[in-house]
Amino acid sequence: MQAYQVEFLPARQPAMQITDAIRAMTVPHPHVPVGDPATPGKGTRIPLTSRLVASLRDGPPLIARAKAYRDPKTGAIVLGVEQEASAEEARALVLLTASSNFPDGLSATPQAEVVVLARGDIRHGQQLLLIWPDGGRILIEDPARDERYALERSGNQFDRVEMPLVG
Repeated sequence: MQAYQVEFLPARQPAMQITDAIRAMTVPHPHVPVGDPATPGKGTRIPLTSRLVASLRDGPPLIARAKAYRDPKTGAIVLGVEQEASAEEARALVLLTASSNFPDGLSATPQAEVVVLARGDIRHGQQLLLIWPDGGRILIEDPARDERYALERSGNQFDRVEMPLVG
């Protein structure tokens, strides 16, 4: 699956930044942090397989393609190399950061077709590692601005779709 890192920060301009790779960390071991793993209950570290680490080029570890697997021994999610990249693959691995400068923060809720691999809290928002199919949506609620909208993925585009407020 193609990998993307999407930062949705509505209090900044531009509000959305999309990177065609997910940045990995190497300390204390190769992993992708989701949320704030240094604070108990706020995040987790998703380990990388040794084959995926070996496939990364020199420089900062950027994951352009990966597949999520369940470790048979621990049951934990790990990221590894795809066995075969299918031309018909319509899903993407996405690390979504949704936060605001306001203390109320943002709430990100994946719709039924989007799979949540890991969820973590960051300052004023959430971070999610997702398997996001083409056409899939994430509902974003911003209580500070009294707004509700969706982010919809179409290929390598992530578009904001206005949603009516409920109640």
